[in-house]
Amino acid sequence: MVALTSPRSLDPAAPGRRRRLALTAAGPVFLLLIPLASIGLYGGHLPDHGPGQGWSAGNAVVMVVYFEAILLITFLRYRHLPRVQQALVAAAFFLGLSVPVTETLSMLAAASGAATRPGWHLAVEIAVSVAAPALGWALAGPLPPSPEATAAPPPHAPAMVLSPGQRAVFTASAWSMRRLTAAVAIAAVTAYVTSGDPRSWQGPVMLALWTLFEAAQARTHLQIDGSGVTVRVPWLPVLRRTVPYASIRSAEAGTEAPAGRYRLDDGPAGWGVVGGRAPVLILALADGRRFVYSTREAETAAALVNGWLRRQRGAETTPC
Repeated sequence: MVALTSPRSLDPAAPGRRRRLALTAAGPVFLLLIPLASIGLYGGHLPDHGPGQGWSAGNAVVMVVYFEAILLITFLRYRHLPRVQQALVAAAFFLGLSVPVTETLSMLAAASGAATRPGWHLAVEIAVSVAAPALGWALAGPLPPSPEATAAPPPHAPAMVLSPGQRAVFTASAWSMRRLTAAVAIAAVTAYVTSGDPRSWQGPVMLALWTLFEAAQARTHLQIDGSGVTVRVPWLPVLRRTVPYASIRSAEAGTEAPAGRYRLDDGPAGWGVVGGRAPVLILALADGRRFVYSTREAETAAALVNGWLRRQRGAETTPC
């Protein structure tokens, strides 16, 4: 197995990282500004000051600060992974905007003495919950360009011989019982939470989305063709990811996955789909990480990837 080392100077996340960090830390600012703005707009319609009627901002503040701390710690841990940082900004905006808007509307409804909350409150909550992460994702900016590899795979790496006009495609699929088990467990928690307060809908919705994300990863498809190495999720096409050949140094087959966490979302070790003890296709990526996919035909897949790399980079191919 090839030992991968990443040079210290190699930092694809450096462009825009300070902006993404500042946006991730914006949650407490929203928590302060939104209630102040709401009181400024509707303060004249509220009753005089008096004892509390069951609502307190304390729980909301503690929850936002707690999760904000988790987001910032996660950001620092994944400081070299811009894709993860982009998702953290979206999560921070959801947390920083959705929670204070929901709590402020609840406060205004309680202060007005209404028996039931107006229907437009729910519409506003849903709109903010959808728009907030989208706004954060957009403000995070485009991802910086990924490092590219230009050298051909090592001479000893097995590679298929591909003539200039020849096309070759490899496909495989994999099941992950670990992901399926996780989805079942989260679904049970979702059902339990849903049976609680019907007015608190954000938590159950987030758990349901998490369940869908885990269940979708239980079955994946791998395709190797002229565009690169693509992983598709039949149940959730939005999770499709492609590793272009420009981002691959070389490929090899392993009897087991290397140490690290390999899932569809990025991690310090890399990403991929690992299930059971089947052989794995291992791609050495230009950023020093790995892509790992479990398939019994790992040797064939690795030889095809190396064949594509050698043809594109003008290297002589040693038949495998």
